Amino acid sequence: MLTLASCGGTHSLVVPHAVSTADAIPAAALNLQKGDYEILNTISESASVSAKYSSNSLKITSGDGDFSYNFVFDQKRGWSLKSFSGSATLGYLLSESTDMGNMPQAEEFARRVAIAKLIEQVKDYGADGILEPIVTTRVSNSGSKTIEYQATAIAKIVKIHSTTR
Repeated sequence: MLTLASCGGTHSLVVPHAVSTADAIPAAALNLQKGDYEILNTISESASVSAKYSSNSLKITSGDGDFSYNFVFDQKRGWSLKSFSGSATLGYLLSESTDMGNMPQAEEFARRVAIAKLIEQVKDYGADGILEPIVTTRVSNSGSKTIEYQATAIAKIVKIHSTTR
């Protein structure tokens, strides 16, 4: 469950979404001999999200139209989800937290969608893990009170061979 803690009290904001997770493996932690594993490919996935800000609301929309969330802020209750369409599929590396903090962050949505797409590719390849992923985000102003976030996740994917020793 993705929750956004409200700064207006104990109110929690639940955002409908799907979750994908993967364990990121540091190369040094493999402790495998050459031939015990195979690097299948280097893969990359991107996601874009736009955020339209106004005085007491925020609309976060995916670049591909998969989801749109409309948040509103009230002094007493904090942030709440006013309406939404679709549902975001968000990806997390197991070492990461699923708590997004006090306010909805469009940049975080972009990063999480890119990671979810990366995890889906890992599954499609039949790989066992992700080696040392790199996630970057760019931001640009795309009009009056609208910001565009572009996140890219890149990683090597590995298949570990069964060994008999």
